[in-house]
Amino acid sequence: MSEPVTRNASELASELGVSAQTLKNWTRDFASFLSPVGPLGENGRRFSEDDVFALKRIKEHLAAGLTFEETAEELRSDGYNVAANGHGENAALLVPNAQQGFGVLTDTLRVMIENQQTVQNSLQVNRNLLGVIIQDNFNLKEENAKLRERMQKLEQDLAEMKKRDQDYRLTVEQRMMRLENMMRSEAAKSPWQKLFGG
Repeated sequence: MSEPVTRNASELASELGVSAQTLKNWTRDFASFLSPVGPLGENGRRFSEDDVFALKRIKEHLAAGLTFEETAEELRSDGYNVAANGHGENAALLVPNAQQGFGVLTDTLRVMIENQQTVQNSLQVNRNLLGVIIQDNFNLKEENAKLRERMQKLEQDLAEMKKRDQDYRLTVEQRMMRLENMMRSEAAKSPWQKLFGG
């Protein structure tokens, strides 16, 4: 028959995502719902699967905003028998003092700060991205305006070139017509007219 799986305090604190001090406070304040410490004392304590489940329930209740007393009531409602754990039917739940609650408060605040930092980082990234988009939009508008100006200038230059080409073609045609007329009139002259002019 295999031995039940157990965890030491360090392993369980890591699994629960809490500090070692917080786990120590919970094992003291909710000792009546956990298995007995054992012959090695707190330093050599091993936690059973039932202990792990109970501590997870404790974490859930405390994270939901319940007090230590309300959490103990919830555990009793869940069927945890205080007497079965060897602490006596009337075992009193220890009321945490400021130092005991400090670990829980520290863990909660650390999670809240990390979440807030993540949100702030995300907002900063979004602001930076929005700034880049706005700047790109301005740049694109400026580039579009410059392109429109260049296109208008090219259209004007092309129109002027067409007009110059038409004028040149007309001038060439007129010169050609004059030369043809001169050649015809020269061809029509008799040799005497060509010799003596006239």
